[in-house]
Amino acid sequence: MKELYLKALQSYIKMLEIHINTKTQDPVFHEKTEEFYEWLFKVAHEIWEKHIDLWWSLKDSDVDSQKEEALNTMKELLNEIEQYKDNNEVTLWSEDLLWSLANDIENMIWTAKSFKK
Repeated sequence: MKELYLKALQSYIKMLEIHINTKTQDPVFHEKTEEFYEWLFKVAHEIWEKHIDLWWSLKDSDVDSQKEEALNTMKELLNEIEQYKDNNEVTLWSEDLLWSLANDIENMIWTAKSFKK
């Protein structure tokens, strides 16, 4: 089941990349590929959740460790965004996008912190 999950997840990533890469080239196809990648994510998600329902796991770690990992994952991405913004010449539009994303991630970080004991 894990191999099938990974194949579905890889298909989702490929379709997401196709979707993003076609944004300015073919708006109709670009719009349709959004349905494709959302469906492929649903496939991967449902396969793995069924696997979990059958008492298997994706990784051997307890819930508290996964809560910590979720928090750290978002903190690491926030740090990458802040470093990118500070260490690269970005346009005003790009800086606005990065600030907006950083703000959203900070909100998620605070939510994730609320799950920790």
